[in-house]
Amino acid sequence: MKVKISPRFSEVDVLGHVTNSAVPVWFEHGRMPIFRLFSKEPNMRDLALILRRYEIDFTRQIVASVDVVIETKVAKVGNTSVTIEQIATQHGAEVAHGTCVMVHFDYATDTTASIPDHLRAALSAL
Repeated sequence: MKVKISPRFSEVDVLGHVTNSAVPVWFEHGRMPIFRLFSKEPNMRDLALILRRYEIDFTRQIVASVDVVIETKVAKVGNTSVTIEQIATQHGAEVAHGTCVMVHFDYATDTTASIPDHLRAALSAL
């Protein structure tokens, strides 16, 4: 899954570089197709995924004047969790990469929940 991001003025520092705090937001945007699988409501108020772990490596400076492409892939589907890998590129070169683990969560019982087979199949198709 790929999404193109145009850096916004508010994401740029005085040197014309994109701030490090913008990349996690961009990566979150890249995970939207995954979020939609775990939500039945258009506003996603019932989203049954929570973030357990997040790691980002910044590998190059990101300049403000050039679009950034975020590529997202499902790396692993466990019993209750999904590991997601993401890469940000600018001018075709990697500028950041990250991994996150999201957990399927049942708010009624306040515990993790097994990922149903139909969601596993949908995740595999992404």
